[in-house]
Amino acid sequence: MGGDRPIGLGVGIVVLVSLVLLPALIPPVFYLFASVYAMIAGSDFGSGTIRVGVLLTGLVLTVALFLLLAAGAVALIGRTLSPEREERGTTGP
Repeated sequence: MGGDRPIGLGVGIVVLVSLVLLPALIPPVFYLFASVYAMIAGSDFGSGTIRVGVLLTGLVLTVALFLLLAAGAVALIGRTLSPEREERGTTGP
């Protein structure tokens, strides 16, 4: 088992794990945001003490951040894996 096959398999596993892990990180990051907001605001998670607008804005920003991270990861991985293009019109070395 030599050549490029193990390297390609390794890259494929890393890509798969990273793309699966990004959406799985949204709930913990949002919970971290909500906890920090509750500590700063000095409130608990009761419905009467938290401003819903701030909480929903945090949720939207968290999801948008991870969408941008996933898009950036796909772009970088695609750029890395795509073969180099040859220039047209050249006649050799």
